[in-house]
Amino acid sequence: MKITLAVCVSFVAALAFADGPKNLQVLPKNMPKEQVKQTMKQLSKDLGVECDFCHDVPDMAADTNKMKTVARQMMRMQMDINDKWMKGIGKEGDKKKVVTCGTCHRGKEEPPPFGG
Repeated sequence: MKITLAVCVSFVAALAFADGPKNLQVLPKNMPKEQVKQTMKQLSKDLGVECDFCHDVPDMAADTNKMKTVARQMMRMQMDINDKWMKGIGKEGDKKKVVTCGTCHRGKEEPPPFGG
């Protein structure tokens, strides 16, 4: 059953962040809960999915959904690309250019092919 983003955010706010974010393995463990929520909302938008695509509701911290493992691997890849290859890209004064989940996924669960 798909859960709407509004319901999911309510679960996240009420349960997963009751005492602060839990089970952060890629994001900094001391990241403020509002920043974690914003990051998760952006990931959801970038992939065109709802929270239950990666998380088991209502236990958002559980590691029983294999897509959560995939998401963590993809987040590490994105961070690696930005750290190793995107530094210094763009002209002075430009907004920092970075690779995001949306760079490839473009709002789709599966990244669509380029140029076709």
